[in-house]
Amino acid sequence: MVSIYEAYYMENKKKELIDINNINSAEYNNKYKGHLYCTTINCKAKLSYVFRDNNSDHFRTWRESPHIETCLYYFEKTRSREGRRTEGQVIGIASDERIIRSLREAFALEMMTEAEKVKRLERDREKRRTKRERDKIRGSKDSTPAHRIVSNPDEIDETTHTDGFRLFKKNADALKEGDIGQTRTVTGILKGVKINNSTNTVIVVEKNNIKVDIKFEEAFFAANNRYIGMFHYLERYFNDFDNLVFSATGEVRFNKATGGYEIVVFNSVGFLIHGKMLERIAADYSIADDELE
Repeated sequence: MVSIYEAYYMENKKKELIDINNINSAEYNNKYKGHLYCTTINCKAKLSYVFRDNNSDHFRTWRESPHIETCLYYFEKTRSREGRRTEGQVIGIASDERIIRSLREAFALEMMTEAEKVKRLERDREKRRTKRERDKIRGSKDSTPAHRIVSNPDEIDETTHTDGFRLFKKNADALKEGDIGQTRTVTGILKGVKINNSTNTVIVVEKNNIKVDIKFEEAFFAANNRYIGMFHYLERYFNDFDNLVFSATGEVRFNKATGGYEIVVFNSVGFLIHGKMLERIAADYSIADDELE
């Protein structure tokens, strides 16, 4: 389940945005309990506050109060871990929940200090070492077939319903030839927004002077038409703020014309702007504009 760090406090026609860093257990029990709601547009899911000693406080979905399917925090149990096997590969898809988790983790990693990143790498390295030693003791062999996660609807059919694969996260400067055709979560600093028309937008991200185009093409807007006309809010957000982190999950392609990699997004929850959904950014600007009138 994806952790939530913002909530709306709503009571007696009052609506206030509450950040997880601005609430404690006493305030929650005395004031906010039963009055916290999801921040996604049209989502009425109630939230509760969860305190943790290790500074990992978060909001959690209230029992029996589900999010709408278009919400960033919507989740459901996956049906199966078996995928479609094609010529030595196992083909699968990533659920919305897995994509959201991957995007959230990518943003959190980008916001870490260098010391925190080193500590995380050491921890991950130790986990891999422990696993290798355990497998060696058991005498197990790695006979796992190659896995490929697809996101293009043209490659998905009724047999492609797995969520048992690892969704790799990469910085924009770390993409390689082996990533082509794979689904990856790619992160970089937002450097440009090109709205070519209502159903074609290109986002430019950069990491260590390497640029990658994040493409939202006709297939994306056909499946998610609520985003038509919404990307101008992203352009506005880009103009208002510096050093925004942009993460996207999609199919990796190589553009021969530019000589660079690009990511094609198909999924409605397949991108975050500095940890936020575009719908949230659009709502914030709409509210601000209404207050000025």
